[in-house]
Amino acid sequence: MRLRLILLAALVAALPGCMGDGLAEVSGTVTMAGQPLKDGEIILESTDQKSTPAGAKISDGSYSMRTTPGPKVVRILASRPTSKPDPVMGSAAREAAIGPQYNTNSNLRATINPGKQSGLDFQVKELPKKR
Repeated sequence: MRLRLILLAALVAALPGCMGDGLAEVSGTVTMAGQPLKDGEIILESTDQKSTPAGAKISDGSYSMRTTPGPKVVRILASRPTSKPDPVMGSAAREAAIGPQYNTNSNLRATINPGKQSGLDFQVKELPKKR
């Protein structure tokens, strides 16, 4: 009987580790000028920088990822071809499609809750095209 109690106690102690990895599932959309952002990347970084950033591809405006819960800085990256070909590469070079306020100097913030969180949506503005 005592052995059964010890085994039961060990099983109960092990359950929290088996029931999940502590990551939240996050999904949402990113739009630019009212349209889904065709492609890009989204990165969620902890505001205290104590956990590893999480990132995901944005495809046709949608993204989905797993990350740690808590307050985050949101960084969104997108590029587009330039109007002039790159003389070295022989093809169109790429330039930023959105401003630094959405990525390197991001002012976007989000709080990620444990479990599933959908509808974490963002709107970005397109940079004027270089001539």
